Amino acid sequence: MKKAILLFSLVLLASCGNDKKTETMSTSEEAHGHSHTHGLAPHTENTIHQYAPTVALLNSIYEGDITPQQMVQQGNIGLGTVNHLAGELVAVDGVVYTIDAEGGIAKAADDLESPNMTMINFQPKQTVTVENIGSYEDLTRELQKYATSRNSFYAYRIKGKFKYLKMASAHKVENEDVSLFDYLDTRVMYTRENLKGTLVGLFTPDYLGNIVIPGMHFHFLSDDIKLGGHLEDIKFDKLSIEIQEVNQVNLQLPKTKKFRNKDLKQGAAPKATAKQNGK
Repeated sequence: MKKAILLFSLVLLASCGNDKKTETMSTSEEAHGHSHTHGLAPHTENTIHQYAPTVALLNSIYEGDITPQQMVQQGNIGLGTVNHLAGELVAVDGVVYTIDAEGGIAKAADDLESPNMTMINFQPKQTVTVENIGSYEDLTRELQKYATSRNSFYAYRIKGKFKYLKMASAHKVENEDVSLFDYLDTRVMYTRENLKGTLVGLFTPDYLGNIVIPGMHFHFLSDDIKLGGHLEDIKFDKLSIEIQEVNQVNLQLPKTKKFRNKDLKQGAAPKATAKQNGK
């Protein structure tokens, strides 16, 4: 028997200096066999590939059905989490890694699944040099200087030596019905100094916060592939930052029973860091 897959695409057509903005929303349904594959979109230069909307996490849906193999068909960098929030995910150079509750790194297993993943086929159009960053807020302010639109996505890659990093990861939920905000209050933070590695990140405007996590959102992977985490704070002296403006998002809906049957309630999505959420 064939199953149905619903592929939901939200296209944001925006360009720098263009006063006309068009938004197009479309849905399509196609049949497929028993191979547990998704209707994956091909690499598109200016597309965010979002598996499951943020609003699903807000409704305590912590289980999905996308795998690492499917993720890397959609991009070469990415951020996400593991089913049941049992760790974070970071994709760098087309490889997906898990980050455990203490920041430990492992290449994601083939059968791993995620309830929320954002992938980008990163092809930066601009490289800037940023100096004297003493906090997450400093980094955010500097990056906003290079944003030519208030309403576009921006993808970032930062490589080099970081003077200070404060990070968090995810630990498996004990209660599948716990609210996302209550869960975030229980995450353990850890810090490192003078660490070399790569940050991949995304800025999402607030009006799209129920689809993709709003604001600045970064995950880290060390050069020795031993440590990673969800960025909470940062310091560095001078680094180059690669930037890509992105003006299209492809939203793929999970096929899990809980997602298909739950009445999703809208709400304000949490920002990426504890400080941004008033913690």
